[in-house]
Amino acid sequence: MIWFFALLIAAFAVATATALVRGLMAFYKDGEALKDGSDAAVLMRGVQQNRMMSQRVLFQGLAILVIALLGAFATQN
Repeated sequence: MIWFFALLIAAFAVATATALVRGLMAFYKDGEALKDGSDAAVLMRGVQQNRMMSQRVLFQGLAILVIALLGAFATQN
């Protein structure tokens, strides 16, 4: 059971890092599009950034929850 929790924590950590990198890349792309003066960038500015950062927070919260469950499980044994 401990291995299952450890794998969940690892999966959520990878998902958190992936969402962070995707959010930063979206931020960079929006910045470049704004420098070029693209009209479409003005409309979509920040939408993907906000979605990726929200996912990052969600995955971090889930990882913390699994860590708490792992701690509770470990104290019972």
